[in-house]
Amino acid sequence: MKRYAIVNYRVRRTMRATGGFSLIELLIGSVVFVVVFLAILMILDISQRDYASGAAKSDVQENVRVALESMARELRMAGYAPVDSPHADCPTVPLSEHCGVTPPLTASSVTFQADLDDNKLTDKVTYTFDAADEPTKPCDPSDSTTVGTLTRSFQSWVAGDWSPVTPVAYEVAQCVKTVTITYRDSTGAATAVAANVRRITISIQGEENARGQAPRTYSLATDVWLRNF
Repeated sequence: MKRYAIVNYRVRRTMRATGGFSLIELLIGSVVFVVVFLAILMILDISQRDYASGAAKSDVQENVRVALESMARELRMAGYAPVDSPHADCPTVPLSEHCGVTPPLTASSVTFQADLDDNKLTDKVTYTFDAADEPTKPCDPSDSTTVGTLTRSFQSWVAGDWSPVTPVAYEVAQCVKTVTITYRDSTGAATAVAANVRRITISIQGEENARGQAPRTYSLATDVWLRNF
């Protein structure tokens, strides 16, 4: 019993000797906590910005690359059409030069003809660049006036007429800032004559718009040789 009392006394004395935190210590601890918390928030914000920038960069590069590859792949088929399905643009067999690249030749669109799906029907494809109404503003998908697009329309020659009669264009790329199409002859010189076109140079510039960062542009270009001429 006596030993228990001695132990109890020592415990109470230790507890009395142990004081709590002073106001200054609490304030210092609070300041340290706030500083650490703000540092963590800053690190998280930087990480989110880097992630958003990387995702935006990947999206715009993929966007431009897929659009460019799609155009190049189909353009290489220009002039390939079934000889048993002539029409007004292809009156002779073998196919006339107008069955390939179709005038007018512009720097922002290209129209060509080919049997793209090998179904014995001639197809007419048009790729067109539609610039944004507000081209100086960063591309924002939520604001259609800032979005430049690359569209594709498709028709097939069926029973003596194009089907559909009025082609429907759909988007193949958004946030496109510029598209430049240059038509070249067999020597590589620029030409404005459809019958002389043997090679087409295409350049597409897309724009990345990541939160908290200035917009950045990315450009890709390719040369397409028309295989069927």
